[in-house]
Amino acid sequence: MLAFCLGAAMSVMLAVVPTTRAGRPTVEARLRANTLPRSTADWQALGTGIDEVLLAIARDPKADLQLRGQAISALGVVSTRPGRAFLEDLVKQKASAMDAGDKFLLRKAALALGWAGGTAVPAEIEPLLEHPDPDVRLDAAIGLGLTRSEEAADILRRRFDVEPVPKVRNQIGRQIRIIDQAVAEAKGLPPAAK
Repeated sequence: MLAFCLGAAMSVMLAVVPTTRAGRPTVEARLRANTLPRSTADWQALGTGIDEVLLAIARDPKADLQLRGQAISALGVVSTRPGRAFLEDLVKQKASAMDAGDKFLLRKAALALGWAGGTAVPAEIEPLLEHPDPDVRLDAAIGLGLTRSEEAADILRRRFDVEPVPKVRNQIGRQIRIIDQAVAEAKGLPPAAK
């Protein structure tokens, strides 16, 4: 009986784990699709080495900018050590970028880092709240909100009073409320009055 159960468990595990290597054309086709996979498992279903393919696309300066942006977004979902290191480096290197393409990639990286989460993320995204481009600041606020961390809420509170652009200020306020609600729920507290 034990052998049967182990055999059944192994067949289930083998059915879930892809045995083929993810190819760049397949991954590029998924990145260009209207709906991207939402989970690590969905991405990994495309084949092994998906993170390596996504990194190759994200790093490729000859690739279409939109495609690179989608690959960067996917790295937030398929969170691996090399992917996270790439996102962190991109945020550091492009933190003061003024080129439209660089700002686009920076914004995607801020969101991907927020989605991936982690204790270091709020401090990594925080400098982007000082960026001259309000769209970069807006996505930095969303990235901070995605972390659902109290540290991120504190960072956003400090920025709220000095943010001059209404749409960014509104987004900062929204993210503070989302974090506060998530923290209260995690602590088992009643929701805050609105």
